[in-house]
Amino acid sequence: MKIMKKTIQLLIFLLTIVIANAQEIDESKNFIYKNDASILYGDNISYETPFLKENYFKLDSLTIMSNDVKFYKSGNFFYGRTPNNESSFASRIIKGKINYFVITNPSFSTPITTGGGFGRIGYGSTESYYYNTGFNSLKPADYENLSIDLKDNLESINYLNMYKNAKKKRTVAYVVGGIAMFAGILTSGKKTGKTTTSINPLTGGLETTDETELRPLNLTIGLAGFGTLVATVLSSKKKKQYIRKAIEVYNEN
Repeated sequence: MKIMKKTIQLLIFLLTIVIANAQEIDESKNFIYKNDASILYGDNISYETPFLKENYFKLDSLTIMSNDVKFYKSGNFFYGRTPNNESSFASRIIKGKINYFVITNPSFSTPITTGGGFGRIGYGSTESYYYNTGFNSLKPADYENLSIDLKDNLESINYLNMYKNAKKKRTVAYVVGGIAMFAGILTSGKKTGKTTTSINPLTGGLETTDETELRPLNLTIGLAGFGTLVATVLSSKKKKQYIRKAIEVYNEN
């Protein structure tokens, strides 16, 4: 019985040391925080993304597979693995009771059919936002999640409600603007009932085409719809600031 008691006391003592060490993470150094909560420090860290192979980290002479890493710090930057993606890491932009992360994703262009074949329209990037507490897994920074985790701060909830209302208005603006743009542009040309015959330089044959006249009002409606879409995209940045402000206010209290 005495041996068992001493063994239990030793285990409790060792467990206390492990917990204490886990809480004392030196963020002045480069490190990798693994899924099992173990921490590896090093001088040089790099994230390798080989073609057709699994991504991995190089920490000095060590190789750590990407799916084993939960967080890592390199220089002045701290990263957390995004949900449901073993090779995607978001950068921490706010540190506090609630940590805030962002990742930039490429937005690929969309193919469209043109008179001369295929063209492309739309390209750039989109940003996705996440948050967490301590070293817990990241969660999407959306109204549903944050309204639960920030519920004890009324001012934060007010900002989240402002975000929710702005999101609803954005959806309506996208629908109305899109309908107006396509309907206006597609009906901006009116057939006159007359035809024009000309030689097609590609085939050398005669072609008959219907003459059309411009409908200024319809074109104006289409352009107004396009303007609504552009304005809505630009206002989306302001909408995202409500989320950031809700987190900042929460961290201040």
